[in-house]
Amino acid sequence: MSTVQPTGVSQLLFLRLRENRWSKLLERVMRETPPGGVLLSEPLPRTAEETQAFTMKIRRACTRPVFIAIRQDGGDCDPLSRYFPGLPPPRAVAKKGPHAVGRWADLIGEALARLGFNTNFAPSLDLASHSSAKDLGRRTFGSNPHQVTECGRAFVRGLARHKILSCGKHFPGRGSVPCEQTAGLRVSAKPMALLWSEDLLPFRRLLPRLPMVLISSAAYKAYDFDILRPASLSSSIAQGLLREKLEYRGLTLAHDLESSHVHGTLGFDHAVIQSVESGCDMIIVDQGAPFGSALRALATGTQSGRLPAPRVAEALRRIRSTARRIPPMPPRIAMRAVENLQNRFENFSSEFAGEESDHA
Repeated sequence: MSTVQPTGVSQLLFLRLRENRWSKLLERVMRETPPGGVLLSEPLPRTAEETQAFTMKIRRACTRPVFIAIRQDGGDCDPLSRYFPGLPPPRAVAKKGPHAVGRWADLIGEALARLGFNTNFAPSLDLASHSSAKDLGRRTFGSNPHQVTECGRAFVRGLARHKILSCGKHFPGRGSVPCEQTAGLRVSAKPMALLWSEDLLPFRRLLPRLPMVLISSAAYKAYDFDILRPASLSSSIAQGLLREKLEYRGLTLAHDLESSHVHGTLGFDHAVIQSVESGCDMIIVDQGAPFGSALRALATGTQSGRLPAPRVAEALRRIRSTARRIPPMPPRIAMRAVENLQNRFENFSSEFAGEESDHA
C-alpha cells in the first residue's frame, strides 16, 4: 500500500489569504507547509505592480508549482476594479451572446496572467431561478441551461487563451437552493430528473474543458435523501455522480467547511477528512488557525488510517497533473501594459452603459 508523508498533505489545502502583504510568517508557511493553491481575497495590493510582486514571492517560496487563484467574474465580484475600470456582471454580458462573453473573458484572462495569477474561480455554471438569491442571479449567465453552457464555454476558452485555469462552480448547481434558506444547511429539493436536464447540463457539456470544479456546500435530496449532507461531504455526489457517472478526471474543490452550517455536528476537523474521503481533492481554508487545524486533521487522519492513503495519493496525483499546466511567471508588468488594459476595459464596459442594473 502506498504511504503519504504528513508534510505532503499540505498540498490538499487551498490557502485563502486574508492579507495583501508579504510577511515573514507567510513566507515560513509557504516554505515549511506549502499549500497546493493560494487564493487571494479582496482587497488586492495597492497597485498592479505590487500584486505581481506578491504572486512572484508566493511562487518562489513554495517548493512545488502552486495554483495562484482569484475569484474574478465581473459584476459584484470584481477585485480587478482596484486597477482597471469595473466590468459588467455575467448576466449583462451573456445577453449579448457567447462572442461578447469570450471578449470579456479574454480581457480578464490577460489581466490575470500579467498579474501573476494562473487560476480563476469562475465561471459560475449555476442557473438563475425565481427561488435563488438575487446576488446569485446577477453572477450567473442566466436561467436557460443551454445559454449558460454556451456562455460558460466561451468564458473558459477566453481564459485558456492566456493559460488561466478555470474552475466551474457550484456542482451540481446552486440555482435550485431557495433564497429564503438563510440559516442552517441549505437544501435543494429539486428532483433528480430535473437536476440532470437543467442544472447539470452545463457541467455535463463542459466538464472535459474544466481543469477544476468547485463542489457546492448545499445538500441535495435527490442524492442524499436519507441523511442530508453538503455535496462537498457526499460520496454520492463527489464520487458517484461526478467521478463515476460523469467520468470527470479533473480537480475537485470543497469550500465553506469552516461554517457550522456545513460541517454540522461533525466539526471542522472531521469534515475536512470526510470531504477528502468522499472524493474532494482540495479543501479551501482560511490562513491562520483554520489552515493549521485542517493540516493537522489531514496528517492525523492519514497516519491513523482514518483517511485511506490511496485516496490521498489519488488526490495528490490529480493536483500534480493539473499543476503541470501552470505557465511560467510573466515578464515584469510595465506601466504601459497596465494603461493599455485600462483603456480596453473601459472601452468594453462602455458598451454596457445603462444595462448593468438590469438583473432580470
